[in-house]
Amino acid sequence: MKITILVDNYVTKRDFTTEHGFSALVETGQQKILFDTGQGRALLHNLKIKSIDPKNIGTIVLSHGHYDHTGGIKPFSKKNNQFELFVHPAALYPKYQITKELKKNIGLKTNLSEFNTKFYVDPVEISPGIIYSGEIPKTNKWELTETMYYRKINGKLEKDPFQDDVSLYIITDKGLVVLTGCAHSGIINIIQYGMEITGINKLHGIIGGMHLKNASNKRIKRTVQLIASMNPKFVAISHCTGILPGMEFVKKIGKRAIFTEVSSEFNF
Repeated sequence: MKITILVDNYVTKRDFTTEHGFSALVETGQQKILFDTGQGRALLHNLKIKSIDPKNIGTIVLSHGHYDHTGGIKPFSKKNNQFELFVHPAALYPKYQITKELKKNIGLKTNLSEFNTKFYVDPVEISPGIIYSGEIPKTNKWELTETMYYRKINGKLEKDPFQDDVSLYIITDKGLVVLTGCAHSGIINIIQYGMEITGINKLHGIIGGMHLKNASNKRIKRTVQLIASMNPKFVAISHCTGILPGMEFVKKIGKRAIFTEVSSEFNF
């Protein structure tokens, strides 16, 4: 099993390109699964640099309906439109970021009816040992502190409860690997639900965004402490986690905390 970061906020290696967004390729040996697609500018370029043919990718999973995770679908489809697309139906709602200073449309800009789209609310095994989480129960309310995200239903704005925020759970002989997009549901909620539905209580690793960059110090420290208590082999800090929260992981678990970039690879 290998996971390669194809889109991320950071890059140091020559030739690759970056953008605010996330995409990771999961390779099982029998199947290639693309988890998120970034904004759309970086994905195909970085696939080419990695010598990965889009036509060999048969499955795409969208973690949620924000533009920086879904924008690459349309460009990708021009190279390969024979993929299965897994997504929560709530990703289709118009989505906005609203503060005192701005109101920004951050939702899907592509009509998913153009593709072989499969909508799932509940967990489903999309490949042997790879579980699409479905909607994450929001058990730990202290993780639900984001106030700037909204969705529109029947013409009315409401706080986005992030029903569409899904992750992938990857079962390995070393434990559970959790792959997230932004973890708007709360990373602890996500991990605990993964352990519940898989029956695996050992956390091997986390890869992806954890959306802690604007979180309170109290929430960051509590999150880091709880994850450290699970004794993961690695925590790969990506996309929207934030530098300062990432450094809290470094302080707590040392070299097991890894800042990712475009082209980072994880084998297990």
